[in-house]
Amino acid sequence: MKKIFFSQTFLGNLVEEGKIGLEGNILTLMTVDRPSFELEPAYRILANAGNAPDPHRLVGRIMYEKDIKTMGAEVYLHSLIYRDIAYDAEPGFIGEKKEILDRLSDSDILAKFLLENNF
Repeated sequence: MKKIFFSQTFLGNLVEEGKIGLEGNILTLMTVDRPSFELEPAYRILANAGNAPDPHRLVGRIMYEKDIKTMGAEVYLHSLIYRDIAYDAEPGFIGEKKEILDRLSDSDILAKFLLENNF
């Protein structure tokens, strides 16, 4: 698991329960191995408002906020409007799992790079 979507509601509950730590845009799960995720604003497109057809095929997708803006869509609270279609959207964040490179030696970092890039 490298990326995961966290809804704002879910994150709020986890913070209240003390199950995560947030520092800037870094979320850390308060578990034994303490995995961390770098967060970036995103939305899960839940449904097409009014159950109209979905010509843009957005329903079911999770999209970074920056990509939504790039495509010219507008977001307000729990709504996304793209061209002439309104969608119900769930605000949240995409968390990309961070690896702690500080613990690795230079040769370990090089080996990791070579393995991941099929050298």
